[in-house]
Amino acid sequence: MKRRRRNRSRAGVRPAAWCALAAAGVLLAAAQLGGEAGAQAALSKLARSPGFLSCVTALEFGVRADAAEVYVPRAAAAARDEDAAEPQSESVYVPSAPEDAAPVLSAPDKAATLTINNDTDYDVDVAACLASDTHIRAEGDGPQVLVFHTHASESYTPDAAFPYTPTETERTTDTRYNVVRVGDELCTALEKRGIETLHIRSLFDTPTYAGSYDRSLAAVEQALEENPSVKVVIDLHRDSILTDEGEAYKTSCTVDGAETAQLMFVVGTDAGGLYHPDWRDNLNFVSTLQYALNRAYPSLMRPVNLRTQRFDQHASPGSLLVEVGSSGNTLPEALSAVRLFADVLADEMTGM
Repeated sequence: MKRRRRNRSRAGVRPAAWCALAAAGVLLAAAQLGGEAGAQAALSKLARSPGFLSCVTALEFGVRADAAEVYVPRAAAAARDEDAAEPQSESVYVPSAPEDAAPVLSAPDKAATLTINNDTDYDVDVAACLASDTHIRAEGDGPQVLVFHTHASESYTPDAAFPYTPTETERTTDTRYNVVRVGDELCTALEKRGIETLHIRSLFDTPTYAGSYDRSLAAVEQALEENPSVKVVIDLHRDSILTDEGEAYKTSCTVDGAETAQLMFVVGTDAGGLYHPDWRDNLNFVSTLQYALNRAYPSLMRPVNLRTQRFDQHASPGSLLVEVGSSGNTLPEALSAVRLFADVLADEMTGM
């Protein structure tokens, strides 16, 4: 998909960009006047500075050096609930970007770190979550991973490779183009790594959106009863991040030269009053997995989102709600992201 960029004037570039360039000019002049060794060392250090490089980029292209905003949390709206009657994202994040910024969200490098955006009143110790070192291993025969989609009709921005016609805004019942297709890719990638999977491809959010979680929970509970070998349960979604004008953002990173959607774990709790006594165990597992993903692909993951709703994660230990990209992403970007996720999940489940 071609990124939609607003026209920008260089007059809007921040003064820091000019200051950085001026500093480089002073050092260059000093080198020419005899202080070559020290000045050259300083220039070399400056050239390796990400901040300096971003400032130079800002001058070249007329964009602000700090325009790559990520997310600013706000209180969850009432409609963003398990019982929502209208389509809403599980995410409680909205973009916060300068007026002259393109609608593309890129995560900062959080390699080997963990951030939890806590939307509950519970105290959460990130260090303790990581110290738990909680792993779930594949063992025995039968399916090890169950994949399903509470909101299966969530889809992506059509592009040349997938020029489908949405059934409704940002949604389609055609499983070749919605998150069911992303679930297929996840299962295929895990199977290639020797992790047997089970995929529920049913559309629980259509023709009626209300009650989606009740319907998906019934299907998951039946699947777990029939397949006690399942260790990890994944509810795979697609996020939706819109401006006030309704313009869709994409969550974007670059891995091995390819533009890729970002991922986010949404972790449910019992803070809303629903039964979910073991949510901290689930958060510990998610924290361990996110840490591994951050180390393998530093820009792939958005911060973990801890919520008051439980999102049916009480049904089984090892329950994950994964947001694969946003409605502004294309399907190929989502497929690329979920393959990377499968790679790390397989490593974790096999102990490699």
